[in-house]
Amino acid sequence: MHYLFTHKSTIVLLLCITSIFVISNDCASQEVKYKNTAIKAGVGVGINSGYREVGYGSVYSIGWQKSYGKKNKLRINPNLIVGGFEPLTITDTREHSFRISMICFNIHYDLIKYKIVSISASAGGFADYTRGVFWKGSWRDFDFKGSEYFHSMYAGGCASLGLRFNPENYGLAFEIRPFNFCMGSREFLLGYMMFGIDFKFRE
Repeated sequence: MHYLFTHKSTIVLLLCITSIFVISNDCASQEVKYKNTAIKAGVGVGINSGYREVGYGSVYSIGWQKSYGKKNKLRINPNLIVGGFEPLTITDTREHSFRISMICFNIHYDLIKYKIVSISASAGGFADYTRGVFWKGSWRDFDFKGSEYFHSMYAGGCASLGLRFNPENYGLAFEIRPFNFCMGSREFLLGYMMFGIDFKFRE
């Protein structure tokens, strides 16, 4: 389970950064204006499977975002997603662990918007590099004597749906995305839920 918990420091760092932004925004004047650009970050949990690998784990996202339109309902978001996975309770596979590194390009759009709350959907594409190891001495594979490293490349498309909270004249926007799916070549599938924060740039 070590991949599931190796990024605790990343979560703590994200929370600290959020706290700093919240405090700075509380102390700042309500007249402060923000650009249509932001740093978009997120943390989540999910399941990933590919040509040989499958597992549960945590995912992290960081990227740049640009908003368009009078109400900023359309946003483009190139980003990087990383994560670590292990089979855990999955019993029909050899013991292994692996990491993913995905370069993504997403387009987000607010389908329904009321004041600061909106239902947001997204679509996009990705390219992924997965690498990991099948462990030796697995109780699921008694005849296997040594460890085996593996790596794979995948490409495909992504889609998501969630809630977005974007207060005006505030340096942060928040998203709760319970539905995120990526499907690609060679049986690649990634499904996860994510909590995200946009850190807006001041004008």
